Amino acid sequence: MSNKVVYQTKPLYPKLLWQRPVHYYKPEAGKILVIAGSKSISSLAILTCEAAFRSGTGILILGFPESLKSTYKDILPDSMTLPLPETPGHTLSLKSESELTLQAQACDSVIIGPGLSQNSETVHLIWNLIFAINKSILLDDDGISALIKGLEVIKRKDGNSFLIDYFHKKKGALILTLDLSSLFKILQILKPDELDAKKITLDYVSAHKREIVPILARYLNSYLILKDVDTIICSPNEELVVNKVEGAESTKNSRGVLSGIVGSFVSQNPRQLFEACCTGVYLCSLSSQIAYAKTQKTKLDPSDVIRFLPTAIKKAEEII
Repeated sequence: MSNKVVYQTKPLYPKLLWQRPVHYYKPEAGKILVIAGSKSISSLAILTCEAAFRSGTGILILGFPESLKSTYKDILPDSMTLPLPETPGHTLSLKSESELTLQAQACDSVIIGPGLSQNSETVHLIWNLIFAINKSILLDDDGISALIKGLEVIKRKDGNSFLIDYFHKKKGALILTLDLSSLFKILQILKPDELDAKKITLDYVSAHKREIVPILARYLNSYLILKDVDTIICSPNEELVVNKVEGAESTKNSRGVLSGIVGSFVSQNPRQLFEACCTGVYLCSLSSQIAYAKTQKTKLDPSDVIRFLPTAIKKAEEII
């Protein structure tokens, strides 16, 4: 299959980088529900929320296991925290599903995954939420792990045709942030007709990712963001953009941060999801480029990328 490749070396969709007026209502800048955090991995939820706020999000609600309330109370105001029922392992419980589904209805987009853990009950919850929520959902980190486990179960029980039909009937867009390992695991489960199953190795996937990503985006009816040195963004209609920012750190190491940035632009631009994904990826890369130049570090911390996001947005507006 041959796909036209568009390279993103500057903002491809400048209208999304609008200058806010002096006075505006917070809902005009999007409302996000972030479902993240567990006792063992509480920091990723904070990184995601900080990245979303720095990207211009107006309103954010963080849903998390109730025992983490003291962890987050000094970071977010009470109006933005949503403590929820938890498992004995201090991860989100299935009992939180109805409240999360209700909260999602009042939001523009939902981020699911950063630090949620791979607890079996939490995995079950994530899978239920993917199909219960009819808003745009961005899956990251443990959200992707839960997706893979769900795919394995359904494929084994009902087969490929049922699985593909299942995703095409889903209400609301699905945005998947994958690394090469996750992409490989999903391909091993689906075994698309266009690919020789015997050739599907990690090395093969790495070498042919630009041809493979559009196939998977179409199969799962999802927007795909493949985190790599040159990040690939693809729509369900197989539009393909390769993000290239010289001197930037690979987005594959941006755990929690990329999802916050992309999720923010998705919530602000709910009718332009592909454009929002491309813009979020570009700003994440540009911010890491600026952070390297300013800090002179050999390896960045996620907080460095977040700290320079406002500078990156301003620079992107100047490039336009």
